[in-house]
Amino acid sequence: MPFSRRSSYTLTLAIIAAMPAVLLAAETDSGIRDALWTCTMENGQNWQCDQPDRTNPLTDQEGQLPEAPAEALPVTDNAAATKTDTATPDPAYQQQIGGAWLCEANASGGWSCLDNQPTTGAAAEQSSRTRVAAPADAASRSSDLPVIETATQKADLSDIRYAEQDWYPITGASKACYGVYIEPDSQLPAEDDASLTVDADSSETQLGGLTRLEGNVELRQRGHFLRSDSAEVDQISNQITMNGNIQYREPGLLLRGSKAQTNAISGETVVSDADYVVHERSLRGEAKRIIRLKDNRIRMEHSSYTTCPPNDESWKIASSSLVLDPNRGFGTARNATLKVADTPVFYFPYIEFPIDDLRHSGFLFPSLGYSNEDGLELATPYYFNLAPNYDDTLTPKIFTERGLLLENEFRHLNHYGKQILSTGLLVDDTQADRDRWLVGIDHTGSQGAWSSLVDYTAVSDKKYFDDLGSSLAVDRSTHLDQRAETTYTREHWSATLRAHSYQTINDSKSPYQRMPQLQVNGNYGYKLGEEVVFSYLADVTRFERKIDDLSGLDRVTGSRLHVQPAVSLPMLWSWGYLTPKMSYWLSHYDLQDQVAGQDDSINRATGVFSIDSGLVFERQLDNYTQTFEPRLFTLYSQRENQQGIPDFDTAEADFSYQGLFRENRFTGLDKVSDNQQISVGLSSGFFSNDGSEIARVGVAQAYYFADRTVQLNGDTSVDTEDQSNYAAEAYWNPYSELRLSVDTELDRSGFNPLESNFKVRYTPSLNKVIGFSYRYREDVRSQAELSFIWPLAPEWTLMGRWQEDMEHSQTPEALLGLEYASCCWKVRVAARKWIEDDSGGREDSALFLQFILKGLGTVGGGTSVLEDIIGFKEREENDDY
Repeated sequence: MPFSRRSSYTLTLAIIAAMPAVLLAAETDSGIRDALWTCTMENGQNWQCDQPDRTNPLTDQEGQLPEAPAEALPVTDNAAATKTDTATPDPAYQQQIGGAWLCEANASGGWSCLDNQPTTGAAAEQSSRTRVAAPADAASRSSDLPVIETATQKADLSDIRYAEQDWYPITGASKACYGVYIEPDSQLPAEDDASLTVDADSSETQLGGLTRLEGNVELRQRGHFLRSDSAEVDQISNQITMNGNIQYREPGLLLRGSKAQTNAISGETVVSDADYVVHERSLRGEAKRIIRLKDNRIRMEHSSYTTCPPNDESWKIASSSLVLDPNRGFGTARNATLKVADTPVFYFPYIEFPIDDLRHSGFLFPSLGYSNEDGLELATPYYFNLAPNYDDTLTPKIFTERGLLLENEFRHLNHYGKQILSTGLLVDDTQADRDRWLVGIDHTGSQGAWSSLVDYTAVSDKKYFDDLGSSLAVDRSTHLDQRAETTYTREHWSATLRAHSYQTINDSKSPYQRMPQLQVNGNYGYKLGEEVVFSYLADVTRFERKIDDLSGLDRVTGSRLHVQPAVSLPMLWSWGYLTPKMSYWLSHYDLQDQVAGQDDSINRATGVFSIDSGLVFERQLDNYTQTFEPRLFTLYSQRENQQGIPDFDTAEADFSYQGLFRENRFTGLDKVSDNQQISVGLSSGFFSNDGSEIARVGVAQAYYFADRTVQLNGDTSVDTEDQSNYAAEAYWNPYSELRLSVDTELDRSGFNPLESNFKVRYTPSLNKVIGFSYRYREDVRSQAELSFIWPLAPEWTLMGRWQEDMEHSQTPEALLGLEYASCCWKVRVAARKWIEDDSGGREDSALFLQFILKGLGTVGGGTSVLEDIIGFKEREENDDY
């Protein structure tokens, strides 16, 4: 007796109730007691069934169910000849046969049945629904459930106050959010499983008509799950109506309500008087009606949206229409009102927000600010997701006292590299009475042996960033880089062609521009007993500069050709090393605007010879290994007159422990030190059993055999000391989160500190960072800096940055902020005082107020200032609070 249907579902029923006479006649047969009946029909065809493992006593050899006598079927007076009313099986008899029956009709219309182990009493009631495992709901979670642990928190599944919404508290929480959404292991059906499985405690079936299901009704199809107290299945229209305690699940989504309707073919589901949870984004809300469309979109009527946990209405967006589209990864709301503490504060005719971490086109959250000079400032960025490998962000920014600034950032990614084009334009700034603009290009790429880089930023005037700021990721230093270079790399050599200019946006002297520079480096090793290493550097550079208001050697420009071959013989052993090295510096300069009395064409040739050697002794202690490492460095540089050579790219290196073992005390190529010295150093390291270095301390001093006459331009002094000061360094990592370091210059006679740099960094977590540094140079500087992020309580965090110049009695920067964070919103207030212009010493101050609605956006300014606090960017990116 085939059942022809348009629907595609599996119907699990206590179908034994339709044939009580047949079953009662055979109730002593153990095969009947073991049977559980399941009917399956695929894609609008006849019922299809799996053959049982053994021949069921109720079927013949072909699986046909023997026809029951007409008088055995309970037919109502008005029943049609093709319709049979059914009733729930007698409870006592149901216990004997072990619960509901799962049968399936085969292709020929016969019945095939699955095995079910015989059970009795209460055990039967429990096992009768084990064919498909149901997701755990709030009511089924017992007090002895385990605790789920992550790296930073523990979710207590025994606390079921909000378990119906999959929300569980975090035990021992150190963060503002005291709970987390946990999606249960619901054993959802596969996405490609088109059959619909229906399960219930009891049922009544009218063949070809309605099927009424009672008690823990469960439906599964295509990765979806529905549960209710009762349901009706219309076998003609394929509509299923469910009532009472509705629960709808699919991966990452929970819907609950009082009533639901679903279509067995399309999967479209309507839930009334509903609430919902989107687990991954920690979203929840309520709606009068929620419609789960067949294209997986969720449409809601008269709904709300928030990221606040259950029983928290700190903020929400109430709208007349809300659509969650997982295909696009976006939610859209119309006629939306932002409510804070149930008080309307902002109206959006239309708003979009992300519901996943993918990129989507749409408005980003606006920013709002105010200042006396700029007036009201409102920025409304719009993001264009143009293609998987390129996008664009347009940010119109209105200054009521200046005009409209248009900022745009275009990003592109291909197989070669990435490119970012940033632009800004404000036509006719009413405050400055001129057009203001910005251009920024950022590119890095590589393919095979080739690589390239472009870092270019230009602005219309020096006050652009001070007046307008920028939301773009561009360089904001006092000397804006304008650099482009390409490099070709082979196994033993590389060549780089570079053009490097600057735009100086303060009153300091502009650096030299390299327009252009060609640099070739080579390194080859040859086995001649020991490995001999031959290396070379070849550099050709044209140096340009704006020479207005400059004088003397500062005005000199020109070209430099430099060749520096070197040969070394590194010898390495487990107990030490010895590396003799010889190099030769050959330079030629063609100069313009040379000072009087100096040649326009200068040649320089000087040799440098060095021997670097060291020993390593170690001893094993109880919990660590200590090393003792003496080091000896011999240096001989030929003396060469270098007067008249400009300092194009040269400065004197800082005096330090490592600096005493350098071949040249200058950086760059314009000056070669005339040192004839021996440097002696002693250091000791402490290593844990896993090989990590816990601490190191070292001290070094140089002994000179000749005066040093080569100095930077403008310095005519001669160094006549036969010994250097002591250079000492030390660092200590007592714990993985704490690091202390110090390097200092000590007077060679009295061991008095002449210059010191001291740093402490304590980072027990992303939300706890303290950094302190102190820089001291006798009669030159005495500067301290403190930066910190530290929670006062799970909700309250204090953060700040303080710089003090004790030498000049100035405070270049003072910033103090306080943050309150709940699970779904934050507010920050920060006060800042700083020196606007180093040359003039003009001070300024500001107060920042910022609101962050998690999952929605940020209102207010001050983020760029807070990013100067050590660890703030990492904290925001990881959202570890």
